[in-house]
Amino acid sequence: MLRAFVNSPIRRSFRRAFLRLREKFVTIPQQEDGAILILVAVSLIIILALLGLAVDVGHFQQVKRTLQNAADAAALAAATEMRICGNNSPNCQAMQTAAQSAMVENGITPTTVLTNCTGTPGSGVTLTLNSPACAVTGDPNSGKSNYVEAIVSEPVQTFFASLVGIRTVNIETRAEAVHGLGGPCIYALDPHGPAITILAGVIVRSNCGVVDESASKDALSCVVGAFLYAPSIQVSGGSEGLLCLATSTPRTNVPAPTPRDPLAYLPAPSTANDPCGTSTGSPYSGSSSAVNIIGGNVMLNPGIYCGGISMTASILSNITFNPGTYILRDGPGLLGLTQGGLNLTLNTLSSINGDGVLFYNEGPVGSISVVEPAAGGPILSLANIDLTAPSSGEYGGVLFYQAPGVTAPATFIADLDQTSNLQGAIYLPNGSVNYAVSAISSSYNILVAYDITLTAQVLSQFGNDYSTLENGSPLNGDSSSLVQ
Repeated sequence: MLRAFVNSPIRRSFRRAFLRLREKFVTIPQQEDGAILILVAVSLIIILALLGLAVDVGHFQQVKRTLQNAADAAALAAATEMRICGNNSPNCQAMQTAAQSAMVENGITPTTVLTNCTGTPGSGVTLTLNSPACAVTGDPNSGKSNYVEAIVSEPVQTFFASLVGIRTVNIETRAEAVHGLGGPCIYALDPHGPAITILAGVIVRSNCGVVDESASKDALSCVVGAFLYAPSIQVSGGSEGLLCLATSTPRTNVPAPTPRDPLAYLPAPSTANDPCGTSTGSPYSGSSSAVNIIGGNVMLNPGIYCGGISMTASILSNITFNPGTYILRDGPGLLGLTQGGLNLTLNTLSSINGDGVLFYNEGPVGSISVVEPAAGGPILSLANIDLTAPSSGEYGGVLFYQAPGVTAPATFIADLDQTSNLQGAIYLPNGSVNYAVSAISSSYNILVAYDITLTAQVLSQFGNDYSTLENGSPLNGDSSSLVQ
């Protein structure tokens, strides 16, 4: 039967139909083979190009992340050094060295260093330090000297893009850091007992926070009729007495800040151990015994004053301190007694002036006293006090500095009018301060002492505008933070 089917007309008809179908479906693709091969080849090229682009872009992103980390570290490190660089930033070697070291720690070694938006990037990694920032038009921090801008760039070789003639792509990252943004400006460092005391009839207005580090239950103590206005008041212990607050209720039992002393980083002036001066009359430039002056027109220059400086400015007296550092050291005084420190007393129509001055009291006997006897009355005195701290350098913003370990007290009593000025930090890490300065606020005031008593005046004001200081508030020490 099978043999009959093989030779039958039906089988031959099926065979002819099959051959026609095979011819139809096989010969047509053979005619389109070339077009399909071209399409496949083009598709492969596109796929490979996309893969190549993805590889290059991924590589660029990885490089950019690494460079951004390096730029962040460089900006922070440079801003940290601004305090000691002063007017020389960012050409200050300390800033450049710190920024380069920070980059190396992040695995990047710059081969070219530029400053102030000038110069041409090199063929390797280029670090550009700008202070103030100058690379971006419209930067809100442009012109602010306590800001540092770090730009890190590198020409990066391509992998697949080089096939179309793109051999390198320049990758650039940018970061900004600021040195010091302010914060509290009144610190009482005593860990025991009443660290801040406000007496009756006193109104204290502060544009910056208050920190009381005493753990005692009466750490912040006042009596009826005392008023303290501040944006924040932090007390490690408790608060006693009737205290009226306009903007902030004391936060009690708050842990002491770290570090406890925000100015502890300050070293003694480099001239602190120099020999005593030898001048004996105006203009003074240091002395070997106490300078005791009653009235007249007197000029003093920076120097080592063994025996300190004691002045009573009588009517029409003018006392001028030229810019610089005044070292106050204990030494021989009147009647063979030991004298030291700084004691300034003003009378009506007298004046004491000093712009860009730092008074460093070595003690241990001599104290600091700036007193206007007419202070406290209803009428402003006609005396004039104008003492301002340096605006830059290591002691920018510091006016009075008493050596650590010296417990001699300081007294500031004055009724200042709008032409007077007592601007700068009063810093006694182990001494107490009696502060009774009634005045319209200076741009900034800082008070850091072991114990603080606010007394005698109707109104004391503390400002926190540090725009005149090239490196911001000294309370921030060497701190810096990223802003962009």
